[in-house]
Amino acid sequence: MKSAINYVLIVPVLASLFACGTSKKLEQTTNELNQLKETNAKQAQKITAYEADIKQLKEENIQYGKEAEDCRKAKEAMAQRAENLEKALAEEGTSMKELRDKTAEALMRFAGQGANVTYKNGLVRINFPDDFFFKSGSSTIAPRGREALNTVAQALRENPHVTCFIIGHTDTTSVPGKADNWSLSTERANAVVRVLHYTYNINPARLTAAGKGKYTPVASNATPEGREKNRRVEIILNPDLDRLWDLSNKK
Repeated sequence: MKSAINYVLIVPVLASLFACGTSKKLEQTTNELNQLKETNAKQAQKITAYEADIKQLKEENIQYGKEAEDCRKAKEAMAQRAENLEKALAEEGTSMKELRDKTAEALMRFAGQGANVTYKNGLVRINFPDDFFFKSGSSTIAPRGREALNTVAQALRENPHVTCFIIGHTDTTSVPGKADNWSLSTERANAVVRVLHYTYNINPARLTAAGKGKYTPVASNATPEGREKNRRVEIILNPDLDRLWDLSNKK
């Protein structure tokens, strides 16, 4: 009887203990499951972010590929332009040297009177002493000056892509009746341009006149010989740079 009573008392206690242990385990399991769900959600968010990053990187890679191709094409185009320009410059250099030789030969008869032709940095330079063209203080061109300018005009006619700068220079001595030597040098350059255009029909768009006055001497102004060298008219024949640029753009 006593054993039966003990059994009756023990069984509920054991059942209660078992139920309590199961409840705690269930709660622990539930918490762990919730934590796993939370961790899984966070991992899913990271995966979504990584996928977005991967998509962006792919798009950037495609863009960089296009930019690299554009750079390659631009590099090839610039290389082609440089090659064309180098070729054009070589051809122009040869033609300008030939122009120098022909002009020098044509002006040979004036060499004893001070005319000379040189070639430097792709430019043909023709120098005349001022008294070749002008009397002292004057901007009226003498007959032999007009004759010499016909030779220059012929060179321009035979080389239609060449332009011409005419630059007047003086010494430091003041000229009565002139505002300053700058004015005289400019008037003389203009006089040469007018003869080339009005007398020899050279397109004025190819002609530029400038006066440098006393500011670019080639000798000392302290001596008569130096001042004589500084009084000069310089004619510069140069290639048409716009044409060279157009040639560089050809494929």
